[in-house]
Amino acid sequence: MAEGEENEKKIIIFNLLFCIVVIFVNYSYFNSKSRNAIVYNYVENYIEINYGIGRENLKSEEINYLRGMGLFEIEVKDIETKNYYFFEVDIRDDYSLYYIKDLTELHRKNQAD
Repeated sequence: MAEGEENEKKIIIFNLLFCIVVIFVNYSYFNSKSRNAIVYNYVENYIEINYGIGRENLKSEEINYLRGMGLFEIEVKDIETKNYYFFEVDIRDDYSLYYIKDLTELHRKNQAD
């Protein structure tokens, strides 16, 4: 009986640890997806206001999270004109915008060189 109870305790502890790991992984995954969506929304608003391009003409090409810096790099394509726009975005823990930096001209200049 003591051996059976020991095995049951090991199974219960394993199940608890497994559940904690699953919860942590899911939280991290969905938190990163939420942050990507928020960043894309901020960039869409910026492009719509400053470039006069409608949201329906924009497509997200790539969103990278720079872990060491806590920044997002995002590349957005205008479907009509085939122009690419590049941004660096930082958001706070509450998802509010900290800053957005338009790197489009810098990328265009580097491609021309």
